[in-house]
Amino acid sequence: MARPVGAEPTGEVRAYPAGQVFFSTTDRRGVITSVNSTFVRLSRFGEGELLGAPHNIIRHPSMPGAAFHIMWERILAGRPMVAYVRNLARDGAEYLTFSTVTPLRDGFISVRSAVMRPDLFEPVDAAYRETRELEARWRAEGASRADAAARGAADLAARLRALGFDSYDDVLRAALPAEVDARRAVAPPAAPTTEPGTPWSSVVSGLVGVDHELEALRGRYDVTVGLASELTAARDDLQRTLALLQGSTDAAAEAAASVADAAPVLVSTARAVATLARGVGEDLTPLGAALDDQRALLLDLRASLALSVLHTDMALIFAGEALSGEAYGDPVTSIADLARTVADSVVASDQLRTGSAEGLRRIADAIDAAHGRLLEFQRMMANWRNLVVRSGVSGRLAGVLGPVDDALRGVLGQMQGLTALAAACREQAVPAPTDRLLAHAAAVGEGVRAL
Repeated sequence: MARPVGAEPTGEVRAYPAGQVFFSTTDRRGVITSVNSTFVRLSRFGEGELLGAPHNIIRHPSMPGAAFHIMWERILAGRPMVAYVRNLARDGAEYLTFSTVTPLRDGFISVRSAVMRPDLFEPVDAAYRETRELEARWRAEGASRADAAARGAADLAARLRALGFDSYDDVLRAALPAEVDARRAVAPPAAPTTEPGTPWSSVVSGLVGVDHELEALRGRYDVTVGLASELTAARDDLQRTLALLQGSTDAAAEAAASVADAAPVLVSTARAVATLARGVGEDLTPLGAALDDQRALLLDLRASLALSVLHTDMALIFAGEALSGEAYGDPVTSIADLARTVADSVVASDQLRTGSAEGLRRIADAIDAAHGRLLEFQRMMANWRNLVVRSGVSGRLAGVLGPVDDALRGVLGQMQGLTALAAACREQAVPAPTDRLLAHAAAVGEGVRAL
């Protein structure tokens, strides 16, 4: 269905309350299969005009094709999408949304809310405008719409990198928790009143239980994300000090060679000490990549939990629409779709939690191994110093012993901090109980099936 003639942008911006979260479902071609009442009110299209229409019926001409090119690449690969989207209503007014799209059965579900974080939206919107201008130029030069969108996707990715988002995953990791938290701070969803013992009561109470458990988990994993950042900073500090230690032990080994005539045993021992110092650094080298991977996984987990919260909020809001008689279409089918979305989100988060726990344990093991080698270095260094004294060459090596001692004290102090963080990793790696969360999600499904 084409947009009705005359639906050109008027410049009017249609505001709406933070509590008006809304959704639509589409098939895999992007054809609308269901909508809720807020979607209809904001778009000014009738339900009959929306159902069976391509979802781009509400596309604003200022939106770059690049954003939708990225969206289709992600969702067809089974990955969630988030985006700031400027939509165009039937009467020419525009309304801004923070939009998510996730797979649902043989299609997709999009949940949208008001933009709550202008500090995130505005730079992204500026990048959109610049990419859209390039796409328009390429189209004028003869490029097809699809080619301009593909080229625009590369341009938009570069602009997002300049904003600090190395990949589109980073956009999702930053925006999704931030938008969900900001909205819930001013408009927490209220559970609709239901008659006890009814299927709708089971659905709503299950959703409330899911929400409660999700909030507890989010608090836990916000702490874990902070821990990952602390680990990375501590690792970086330690590696800088290790470089000083390695340099000073190499200098000590060279100095030992100058007294080989008086104490030949010092040469081989000093070389062994220098080799061991390098070994501590080598133990920590793979830790860098592991920490980067773990932090990305934890940010994915935080975003996944936020998406679960958003889907749960949407299901609660729609349950209120259905119970008040405001819902469009088939409310039972729609709540079933939303319940499935909640369950899928919960399962996806649970899988990420398992991977996160395993990664935290591996990181703690690597830190403990590096600490063990450092203690071995400390013992060998003490033995070498004793040899220096017994060999009577302390005066000739005095200039290299002080820097080694200073660097060793720094490394030991920093390693102590890192091992404390490793202990915190092991604590966070203990699986958070999710029995109640999964039970509440199952109760939602049972209630839906009884409707």
